[in-house]
Amino acid sequence: MNFFDSVLDPRYFRFQMKILRPFLLILLLLPLAVGCSTASRDSSSAQAFSAAVVDQEVMGKWARSCALCHVDGVADAPVVGDTEEWRRRLEQGEDVVMRNVLEGYNSMPPLGYCMACEISDFRAMIAFMAGTNQ
Repeated sequence: MNFFDSVLDPRYFRFQMKILRPFLLILLLLPLAVGCSTASRDSSSAQAFSAAVVDQEVMGKWARSCALCHVDGVADAPVVGDTEEWRRRLEQGEDVVMRNVLEGYNSMPPLGYCMACEISDFRAMIAFMAGTNQ
């Protein structure tokens, strides 16, 4: 079996689609999330994250991804509960914060290692870490 036959094999295609599906979903939803945002670039950004719901499922995702760096501040990641540092970051606006999460920023990889996270999950995790959902 040559390379082209293996690529055209339906089993291989299903495997590739299974891997690519989260990335394709993000690529499709990113313009909606960014283009439809009505949050301004001031302290109302913190309010945008304050409505996010932090539930057990979100906290499980957070523990498997975000906590790796945000508990101890690895690679200058803002630490959970450091309200001053989070306030400074949230002042940049929701669009900037979400773009940094989705595309990666400094040492933070794209999606912060959370391939299973939705946009709403990221908002809830940021609200939890910044303390804006209390």
